[in-house]
Amino acid sequence: MANRLFRGLWMAVLTTWLAGCGGMGGDDPVTGITASNFEYGQMATLTLTGNALDNAITVTSDKCSLLSLGNATSPKTRQALCLVSGTGAAFFTVRSSAGYVVYTTTLQIPEPVTAITASNVAFGQQATVTLTGTPQNSAIALKSDKCINISLTTASSTNGSTAPRTATCTVVGTGSVTFNITNSAGTSTLYSSKVASADPAQLSTYNNKYSQKTYVAFPTNGLSNLQLSSTGCDTITLDDGSYTNARTATCTLSQTGTVQFDVKRADTTVAQTTSIQVPQPQVTFKTSLGDFVMELNPTAAPITVKNFLSYVNKSPSFYNGTIIHRVEPTGNYVVQGGGFTSGMVAKTGQSDPISLESNNGLKNLKYSVGMARTSLFNSATSQFYVNLRDNTSFDYVDANNPGYAVFGNIVSGTNVIDTIATKPTGTLNGYANVPVTDITVTSATQTQ
Repeated sequence: MANRLFRGLWMAVLTTWLAGCGGMGGDDPVTGITASNFEYGQMATLTLTGNALDNAITVTSDKCSLLSLGNATSPKTRQALCLVSGTGAAFFTVRSSAGYVVYTTTLQIPEPVTAITASNVAFGQQATVTLTGTPQNSAIALKSDKCINISLTTASSTNGSTAPRTATCTVVGTGSVTFNITNSAGTSTLYSSKVASADPAQLSTYNNKYSQKTYVAFPTNGLSNLQLSSTGCDTITLDDGSYTNARTATCTLSQTGTVQFDVKRADTTVAQTTSIQVPQPQVTFKTSLGDFVMELNPTAAPITVKNFLSYVNKSPSFYNGTIIHRVEPTGNYVVQGGGFTSGMVAKTGQSDPISLESNNGLKNLKYSVGMARTSLFNSATSQFYVNLRDNTSFDYVDANNPGYAVFGNIVSGTNVIDTIATKPTGTLNGYANVPVTDITVTSATQTQ
């Protein structure tokens, strides 16, 4: 009798203790979790159902980061937000204020891509890549080992749609081309697939732009130990030769006009010779007042042109966001840019100054382009100017009066240069002849 009484009293105490330690008593505090917009890289909304949800609880998940639990709308409903950071099974745990697990469940995150197909996969061609999966509006990126300039279309589907998503890219390799689906940052691979690239019938090149990386592909025809040489292509890098039907290489084009490529056997005899035409480099400047195009002369001014293109071809271009900071339709008769952003703030990131190439035969004629410098002869970095008239006083005279280095001409958009020259100017931060309204360079691109 005494033992039965003792056991009854102990059970009563235990029940009271459990209720005070997060057990929350009565019905289960959480009976279910559902999710909407539950897709990789998306902000999902979680809905918790149950009883006593207005009590203090926490929710965690292995594939749902930045989880934020909202206030309870009622004892039976509560919502949370989280960023979906994985695919497959996502494990959720709900704990009481005392840290006790009161509910667990698993929700499935669909794979954003389940298949990749591609068409027109051949060296130097623009391939079309098709991604299928559920869904297609996830925050993903497309990467490839042999396809560059990838442009992935913006997802137009709604949550949960199975509509395909496409991309375009330029093929720069042969053999098997690998495509990887990654997170938007490119740090985690979610899906991978390989697509065969057609072998070239003869030596071919892609991106034939002076001072840029050029891609080369040529058939091997069963020959091994083939090498590649060229009259105007520096730093040739061949692939490892693991693919048996063709080989690829990269190099930097160092001359314009006719550039010859020789494929040589192991005994150095020539197996194949191909010539390509490399045009004079051109750079298109897009500005808030319109576009103008420079054609550069690397033959006369190789140091200056390579330096200028190094600024243009930075990613993003160094000139993006700079302003035309000097306009002188009288006096020096120039417009000048390439060194400042709005408010005459000097743009950082210039390379080392270059040697002055003013004694190169090019003259400061109207619409010619030259490099600005300080009183020090070898001081040019990124700033350039366009002559608004024939400025013979800028030309080379002798070593003591070297003038300024011309390295190109405006070949399109002279009307834009003329318009820039009409804009009112003033003094800003100690600089004279600054346009009152910013004339901004939105982009600078080597277009040939």
